[in-house]
Amino acid sequence: MRDLPSAEKNRLIAEWKTRLDSDWLRPGESVAWLMLPMRGYAGSIVAGGVTAPHIPSPGTRQWVDGPPNWPLPSDPVTSGTCMNDEWADDPSVVWWALAEAADRTAVRFADHVAAAHGNIVVVLTSGRLALVAEQGKIDDDPQPDGEPTGWLGRARAAAAQVQKTAEGLGSRKDAKLPISYFEVPVGDIAAVDSRRTGRSIPHSHFLEVNFTDRSTLLIRKMTAGNYVDKSGSLRRS
Repeated sequence: MRDLPSAEKNRLIAEWKTRLDSDWLRPGESVAWLMLPMRGYAGSIVAGGVTAPHIPSPGTRQWVDGPPNWPLPSDPVTSGTCMNDEWADDPSVVWWALAEAADRTAVRFADHVAAAHGNIVVVLTSGRLALVAEQGKIDDDPQPDGEPTGWLGRARAAAAQVQKTAEGLGSRKDAKLPISYFEVPVGDIAAVDSRRTGRSIPHSHFLEVNFTDRSTLLIRKMTAGNYVDKSGSLRRS
């Protein structure tokens, strides 16, 4: 999301908090902070290999909207030839995951951010860290395994299509309902901190979320320190 006037940002944050409180928060749960959508690429370094833009893992729920027509990150970033933290100097990269394996928590966050093209609300509550989206933005249809064969396969496919259509008609009125696209309990978070990284001067500011599986998610945010301050006991001491 492009920079907005402070008044507009505050209005959107208040609006999202109201929606979360009404339709998403669990009993006794409270919002520590929420981060409005930021349109930009996710990238990753997994087991030493650089992928930018990040490619969602198989099984990641699909986003209804197609990919945006954005310029790609710079050649050193997309080719993986950038040195160490040079990727941070490319402003088109907003999210970055660091992990030893593709099944780690930070990579799963990058999977969903990449699938959503950054159009996601990040919410830290007293119980979980979540990527929240409107229900109508997420396509829950399973990826097809091929054309059904035989009369029984075709009959099952036809019945499934009828059921899917009926469910779609029934859920249209709830298209704007906020739901979790991906989330983890706060117990999976080791610490929340701020980091200045990159080779340029001044360095770029990132919110750093370290998970207990030793993976790290970095989110480009000039005001990262404000989010750290609101993270309570998760702040790195």
